[in-house]
Amino acid sequence: MKAKSLFLGLLVGGTAASVAALLSAPASGKETRKYISIQSKVFASQMSELNDQLSVIKKRLVHVGHEGKEAMTALTTDMVESINQWKADILPHQKELQKELQNIEKSIAELEATLDKKK
Repeated sequence: MKAKSLFLGLLVGGTAASVAALLSAPASGKETRKYISIQSKVFASQMSELNDQLSVIKKRLVHVGHEGKEAMTALTTDMVESINQWKADILPHQKELQKELQNIEKSIAELEATLDKKK
């Protein structure tokens, strides 16, 4: 008996809900279908536009990646050239400093020898 009552209640409730939905609908079925059709076309158009914009963004990102790679290569080349030029510029001064250090060491050795003789 309970199953029969439950089924009857579901049937009556479903029918009442259907009637209430039909009576309280803001527009007729034809108007609703037309509205849904228009909205689906608008949605499809927006999705197509979004797809186009994403494609443009992807192309720009690829382009920026290539430019970044080229810039890094150029920077690396410039840095290597600058370091090599700096080394070439400093080499004569380095040799002069080494000669001066040798002269200072020689003078210190002579002074030590002179001091040792006086003792």
